[in-house]
Amino acid sequence: MRKIARTLLVILGVVVVVEVVDMAVTVWAWRTRNPRALRLAKDLKKYVTNPVQLRFSGRSGSSAVVHHLGRRSGTPYATPVIAHHTQREVIIPLPYGTDVDWLRNVRAAGHAVVELHGRSLRVDEPAVVDIDAVIDLLPAAMVRIVRMNGAREALRLRVSEPMLTPA
Repeated sequence: MRKIARTLLVILGVVVVVEVVDMAVTVWAWRTRNPRALRLAKDLKKYVTNPVQLRFSGRSGSSAVVHHLGRRSGTPYATPVIAHHTQREVIIPLPYGTDVDWLRNVRAAGHAVVELHGRSLRVDEPAVVDIDAVIDLLPAAMVRIVRMNGAREALRLRVSEPMLTPA
């Protein structure tokens, strides 16, 4: 039993260290806007922290999951993001800009499913807009995150179907 507890404690410690390193690299990349730093932060998110975050995103708060298909392969993907649902649209700030695979996939397909607050929303009409055009629609906590990470754009998606059954 002690061995299991020790193993779980080590795993938890590794996850915490990875999250702290990810946060430090991400904030550094956002602040410097250095292309190499942004690439490192994107890769760290894509291959290390996103798989962990997918287990917890989409259930509560502003964490969400965008379900989309690969534009070339047709492979289904899920990407954790922060998002806000208004009455008729979903807004997703783009701290890494528009040069990210999931955004290219959603724009190419013209639709996606966003898992938010434990529900799934079918969305379409993806449009990249200046963050100032939607900042007044976001809750104060998300505005602070957006200002901290220096996001300049957001993805605006129209909700094509009302809340679906839980994902």
